[in-house]
Amino acid sequence: MENIWSSEYLIPILERANQIASTSQLDDLLDQMMDLVIETCQGDAGTLYMLDRQANELVFNVVKGDENSRLLLGKRISVTQGIVGATLRERKPLWVPDIAKDPRWFRDINGPDHKHQPHSVLSFPLLLHNEPIAVVQVFDPAFPELQLVQLLGNRMASEIDKAMLLAASQQRNERLQALVEIIGYIGSSLNQDDILHMIIDFACQLLNAEAGSLFLVDEETGDLVLHVANNVTERNLLGVRVPAGKGIIGYVVRSGETVLVADTRQDARHYSQVDQDSGFETRSILAVPLKARTVVLGGEQGVTQEHIIGGLEALNKLEGTFDQEDARLLETFANQTATVLEIARLYTNTSELLLGVVKALTTAIDAKDPYTEGHSQRVSDYSLAIARELDISTETINHLRIAGLLHDVGKIGVPDIVLKKPGHLDAEEMAEMKKHPMIGEKIMSSVRTLQNEMPAITEHHERVDGTGYPKGLSGEDISLIGRIVAVADVFDALTSDRPYRQGQATEQVFQDLLAGIGTHFDANCVNALISAYQRGMVQTQKERERGPAHTQAQTQHH
Repeated sequence: MENIWSSEYLIPILERANQIASTSQLDDLLDQMMDLVIETCQGDAGTLYMLDRQANELVFNVVKGDENSRLLLGKRISVTQGIVGATLRERKPLWVPDIAKDPRWFRDINGPDHKHQPHSVLSFPLLLHNEPIAVVQVFDPAFPELQLVQLLGNRMASEIDKAMLLAASQQRNERLQALVEIIGYIGSSLNQDDILHMIIDFACQLLNAEAGSLFLVDEETGDLVLHVANNVTERNLLGVRVPAGKGIIGYVVRSGETVLVADTRQDARHYSQVDQDSGFETRSILAVPLKARTVVLGGEQGVTQEHIIGGLEALNKLEGTFDQEDARLLETFANQTATVLEIARLYTNTSELLLGVVKALTTAIDAKDPYTEGHSQRVSDYSLAIARELDISTETINHLRIAGLLHDVGKIGVPDIVLKKPGHLDAEEMAEMKKHPMIGEKIMSSVRTLQNEMPAITEHHERVDGTGYPKGLSGEDISLIGRIVAVADVFDALTSDRPYRQGQATEQVFQDLLAGIGTHFDANCVNALISAYQRGMVQTQKERERGPAHTQAQTQHH
């Protein structure tokens, strides 16, 4: 063969290397470089391994040979294994003319899957600042010139490094853009369960993890409680507890540190009990604390305090290993989502507190008017059933829940002699009773957070023909909430027992409600109540007292 250092031979090779160097896409760059090296050496096949420093492993990135050899792509071997590992450690080209006699040859995985194993291999490192970033192997080369292939390797190493940096930058930008979109999506909900599931699903998506888990701190015991997990389906693990300080997740929550474990078998902190309970094998973990800032009640107004509310885990990276870039991304994600989660928790707690106060107020109303005990709760239930049949917004339904409970709050201001009278009211007494909507409005008007519920308090005795009270509103001048509660209120009043009469049969009450359409009631609201009743979504006072068996029979009948 002609002199390799002659310009006629060398210049075309270097020119082609320069053309390849202009390729910015890493996969294309590696593929074309491998073709050039194999052609230059006149080999049958070849492989290129990239070094994963985090895992201390070599990864098959390019494989040239039989189609079956492509099955090796993505597979990993330790840097201590094979001729390729020796090349990496020695940082110089190796020529092995008879690999069958070389004890370093790793037959189970090295080389393409030919019908016949290769006889020889030329292996050389790609060095950047004298540090290896990859290893190239050419099998059965006719021209195993070590100096030439190392020259090509050195020429391409810096280009590979640039392409890797560009690819990493592009991936980082894509992930950050996805992160912004995901956090915005999560922030659109205040439902804690929805947020928890979104957090774990998006975390796995961002990091390409096989599974994930999210633990929250039990403030009474300090234990970590598994609230949500994905891709762990063999058993229901929700509610599983990890004792305070135990496991990798316990360490993370206690210390506030991020922990990256490439091999859980080598980390004594790993709490294997959860794996045993689930049947899921945790090989690697990236765990971060969930840190949220909350307002400190009492003391100086507006003071916030950071505290750890739980921990988030990504388990088993599907390709490669978790790295510091993954850790930074998950930390950012966790910090943002923890704040959203804490806001949702505060919202839930506040809603529960408000509902508790409202129910206490309702109990006080029932205590004042013992003949209508449970009336407010039933009106609330019937109103929700009507609203769901009408398919109105969740927000309006939430307002209706409280509006139904509070619709008779003004009865607190009605004299007991009128409210507790067992018989029919005379005209003067009825005039006193008719004051309760405006009394209720006066009582609740200063409660800013309940302004959306006010129409139920003031309008539930209005009639669509304008003959109701207290304001004589008609048609759609009566709010939807007012029209719904008006139907629910009359339905409960007519079907419930009173001291001076027995509750009417449901079918008779429905006939009365239908007869009142256009004068007293809104047609859509009446029809929605009847539909909800027929589907078993509404129970009268008597039916509730009879129990679920009656309800089932009622549903089957209709």
